[in-house]
Amino acid sequence: MRRLVVVAVLAACGSTTKPMSTPVAVAHVSVTVIDPAASLEIASEEVTFPAGANTVPGTLVRPATGGPYAAVVLMAGSGPTDRDWNSPLIPSKNGSAKLLAEALAKRGLVVLRFDKAMVGANKSSITGATTFDIYRDEGQGALAYLRTRREVAPAALFLAGHSEGGIHATRVALVEGDHVAGLVLLSAGGRSMRDIMLSQLETQLRAAMPQQADAELASLGTAFNDFLAGKPVDPTKVTAIRPLQQLVGAVVNPATATLSRGLIGFETAPAVAQLHVPVFVYNGQKDIQVDPEKDAKVLAAAAGTHATLFLAPDADHVLKHEDKTLAQLRGNLVQTQTDYNSPSRSLDDATVNALVGWLRDHTPH
Repeated sequence: MRRLVVVAVLAACGSTTKPMSTPVAVAHVSVTVIDPAASLEIASEEVTFPAGANTVPGTLVRPATGGPYAAVVLMAGSGPTDRDWNSPLIPSKNGSAKLLAEALAKRGLVVLRFDKAMVGANKSSITGATTFDIYRDEGQGALAYLRTRREVAPAALFLAGHSEGGIHATRVALVEGDHVAGLVLLSAGGRSMRDIMLSQLETQLRAAMPQQADAELASLGTAFNDFLAGKPVDPTKVTAIRPLQQLVGAVVNPATATLSRGLIGFETAPAVAQLHVPVFVYNGQKDIQVDPEKDAKVLAAAAGTHATLFLAPDADHVLKHEDKTLAQLRGNLVQTQTDYNSPSRSLDDATVNALVGWLRDHTPH
């Protein structure tokens, strides 16, 4: 029997339910043109900004001189993933968010990335009543902070969310409306997190224990449905498999249940369909966590005429270049995830070029 590896993870924490106020219209200023061929000198600084009653720590990276520039708020994915997309669950510190922020800054953008609630240096507290609106509030706080920076053109702000961060960036975009220039969805789910988790687990269960897979999946599906309906769920009665008990326990944990319930049930595609700003939908075709067909293409279809879809042939879930085949990557999930932040790996050039080109083409001038 093959070892079962649970790759689906959830973030933990949340906050208020009332959106922060949307910004008033800003005076137009000319924006420095993004240059895909540039390699500007850049500067990074540690910053903080308020989000409701909380203080959020982040890193702002920008061209060392000049401006004003278009700017991007970069929102991280699930679990204990910090502003650089490093995680205590993954060895080494070659996080893609830091690499991406610096790559964009060298081409003429300002990028703000930050530790989300209860991750890294962000010490925001939670209660059992906390909701996943805290992430929306943090995104709005980041935008508000960028509007105070002299290097930033306030009419040229973009939101970018990676993986689960796509949910939060989309929710910020819904509140901000045309106060943002566009939305970037990087390896984001077009299905609910409930459905993505079950899909990930189905692949693993059918490979590791084919005779038990149907029964395990049925029990997990019922458990998630009961949880979404507000019913109590005992992980030990859902499954006898310890890693699955741990996953279910993380989802239904009473300390974060209000947040998790909103998060795993949220449908991103219908929300994207409500937007009226340009949307860049990206997926690597070597992604083992979300699916180009079931997720990226669904999001692009939802965005309709506002969408640009880019599928990178040789990129993985964290936007890095990957030479292995998808079958090889799926054949050793532990090693695949361990390699996400390997020091020897770099961002996929086609990915960076496509994103920079889209940002250039959709920056208001």
